[in-house]
Amino acid sequence: MSSQSEPIRLRKTLERLLTGLGAPDIDSTTLVMERWPEVVGEEIAIRIRAVAVRGSELIVGVDDPAWASQIAWLEATLLERIDALVGPGTITAVRVRVEPKTGRRDLS
Repeated sequence: MSSQSEPIRLRKTLERLLTGLGAPDIDSTTLVMERWPEVVGEEIAIRIRAVAVRGSELIVGVDDPAWASQIAWLEATLLERIDALVGPGTITAVRVRVEPKTGRRDLS
């Protein structure tokens, strides 16, 4: 069987794609997402959710625009904690996306 007809491992292909896009490896991305409550704290993790990694940026979602300004103040601390978790320079910025809560509004 020639090497051209052998199956390519999906993980290896994804790793190459991520590297080409300048994104962290799969393990680093997974680790940040899974351990987000440890990075930011359990109570804050309820309000600020790690949503995605785009290149070297961590995208976080908040449901209240006031939390977006909190991220600006916390960014350096968050990046230090992320560096300790996955290595320096893996994530270099935190960007906020405001995602209003869905569902019924309390009109009282």
